[in-house]
Amino acid sequence: MEVHHHPDLHHRRKKWKEYFLEFLMIFLAVTLGFFAETIREKISEKHRENDYIVGLINNIQSDTSGLKGLIDRNDEEVRGIDSLLKISKNSFLNIPVQDSIFYYGLHYTFNLHLFDFNDLTLVQLRNAGGYSLIRTNKVADSIALYESKNNDIKVQERFVIDYYTQTMTAFKQTLDITLTGKFFQEYETKKGIPSDIYVLISTDKEKMSLLYNDYWLYRGSLIGYNGKLKKHLEYLNGFIAFLKRRYDIE
Repeated sequence: MEVHHHPDLHHRRKKWKEYFLEFLMIFLAVTLGFFAETIREKISEKHRENDYIVGLINNIQSDTSGLKGLIDRNDEEVRGIDSLLKISKNSFLNIPVQDSIFYYGLHYTFNLHLFDFNDLTLVQLRNAGGYSLIRTNKVADSIALYESKNNDIKVQERFVIDYYTQTMTAFKQTLDITLTGKFFQEYETKKGIPSDIYVLISTDKEKMSLLYNDYWLYRGSLIGYNGKLKKHLEYLNGFIAFLKRRYDIE
């Protein structure tokens, strides 16, 4: 007769040390996974921070390049206004005098040259949650200062725009800008300021005095604005050097 042996269905109970070891291994695995993910995120954020800084430096370098030319143009414009203001407004009925006023007004002050800074990286930083990604010491505060200085330039810019608009309004009320094409064609032909084109719309001495006043005010605002731009250019060069040192960028 066969004898069947039933398997032992009772498992051996684990000792508490085994349970503790299993718990410890699970705990260590979860903890190490957490730390690994944290490290990965920090490395990723550091790369993103570096990318933003490189982008910011490129933006500022682009600004400094354009700013040099802008400052030169505004200095030239101030010299043109100086030449205009030296012309006697008391003889403006004299055709050579009015032609000279017309020339300096159109040639030097018909276009407005303003600083338009590149804020692409700043916009990206704001969209990414502000300056929270910038963890390197003192850099976030420095970027905030940079943005504040750009805004200060914009405040001064409004004065320039207001005085420019006022001056151009007075110019158009006194001198006939429809003669611009004829005037500068004559200028090219004669290689100098024409002296025989009657350009006045109004012979009102008061309007001419107001035109000179407006040019004087516009000149002052432009000198102040350009002075700020020159200081800003120096600041930007220093700011670029600061960022490159902080992030070890050549």
